[in-house]
Amino acid sequence: MAARPGSVTFVAVLTYIIGILNVIGGVILLIARDQVAGQNGAIGGITAAAIISILLGVIVIIVARGLLRGSPGARVVVTVVMIIDILNGILLLFTNQVGSGIGQILWSLLVIILLYTRRANGFFTGR
Repeated sequence: MAARPGSVTFVAVLTYIIGILNVIGGVILLIARDQVAGQNGAIGGITAAAIISILLGVIVIIVARGLLRGSPGARVVVTVVMIIDILNGILLLFTNQVGSGIGQILWSLLVIILLYTRRANGFFTGR
C-alpha cells in the first residue's frame, strides 16, 4: 500500500477550501444577484452560476474525505466536479464576474493537475 503523498493531502485541503468557497460564493452571489443584475441585466446567468457553485461546493466537501483515504472513485468525482467548476468559471466570465471566474478556473486546474501526478497515481491505484 502506497503512502499518501503530500500532494494528495494538499489537494484534499484545497478541495475542502474550494468546496467551502463555492458554497459561500454561491450564497453571496445569490443574495446579491439583484444588485449585480441591475448593472448588466444577466439575472438568469447569475442565478444559474450561483446555484451551480453551491451544489458543486456541497459535492466537493462530501467527496474530499475520500481523497484522503485514497478512493479512486473520489478522485474521479472530484475531477469531474472540477471540470464542471471550470465551465462554471467560464460562465462567470460572461456575467462580468471576471475575478471570481478566473480564480475558480485556476483553483480547479491546480486540483486536477495535482490529482494526476506520478505519486498520486501510485497512491490511488495502490488501493
